[in-house]
Amino acid sequence: MHLSRRGFLAGTAALGATGLLTACGYQEETPTQGAGATWSFTDDRGRKLEGERPTRIVAQVTAAAALWDLGVKSVGIFGPSKFADGKPDPQAGGVDLNAVTSLGNVWNEFNFDKFVSLNPQLLVSVMYLKDQMWYVPDTQTEKIDKAAPSVGVRLQDISMPEGIAKFIALAKALGADTGTPAIKAAKEEYEKADAALAEAAKKAAGLKILLVSAQKDAVYVSNASKFATSKHYQSKGLNFVTPEAPDESQGGYYQQISWENIGKYTADVIMYDNRGGSLSLGPDGLGGVPTWAQLPAVKAGKLIPWNNETPFSYQRFTPQLTELAAALNKFA
Repeated sequence: MHLSRRGFLAGTAALGATGLLTACGYQEETPTQGAGATWSFTDDRGRKLEGERPTRIVAQVTAAAALWDLGVKSVGIFGPSKFADGKPDPQAGGVDLNAVTSLGNVWNEFNFDKFVSLNPQLLVSVMYLKDQMWYVPDTQTEKIDKAAPSVGVRLQDISMPEGIAKFIALAKALGADTGTPAIKAAKEEYEKADAALAEAAKKAAGLKILLVSAQKDAVYVSNASKFATSKHYQSKGLNFVTPEAPDESQGGYYQQISWENIGKYTADVIMYDNRGGSLSLGPDGLGGVPTWAQLPAVKAGKLIPWNNETPFSYQRFTPQLTELAAALNKFA
């Protein structure tokens, strides 16, 4: 059973990526360049893949974005990549949406015929629940598995640095040079932003922060330690409110409550899910919910956007660190 599409997804000190590769449990060989290159890689389900290194990759959009920033470009993607107005979804990161084929943009949409037509040599997806490939429909799992080998990257209970390290390991195994000047520069910028966040977190240590994902019929109170982004923020010293009864059948990521009961969780600051599937702050969204408007943090304007499906790369995470640090410095 997949996590509810309406609810949260999955995030520790900022460890260097190189030191995390062994801890991630991956097996990899030094990439061999040129035709006939081989690879060996064991994913988070314990599946070992070896033989000719795949070049035609189809990936769930979060995974595709992380790999793209590391120099591994997919031929196809699936999962949210565009909003209804045609603008790129932040989940797509730096993926050139004109250069890839989309197999589906919403939950449970995966065009198998398109998938096969791409002659895929590898499918890559993230996993928020044990061995469940995100955005791969349950009804098609078996035939998709037969059409191409796959790699599952587990994101449950890990922080962003750990997740970035996993994708670096995968990109290396796929033959990418993950030590390019551009990637080194991106890591340096990340480290600066991360240090700035740590300083801002010290100033904001007394603030209680609530994480929410809002829908019309319910609100989801997040367990910060379950998501890669917020788990990292937690490791910097941020004080998050913990839901009383997270849904363990869905991995313990969140507790679903009615809007009438949102006031039971008091906080100085609210970080709200700003992905396309969640309510916006406008009058037709959160701005139109009476119980939301009554919350102290809302009245004080202490609101911070939060994307819990940020692609696992330095390039995509750094701006969020910077924006969060700026908000904390303002609110502290």
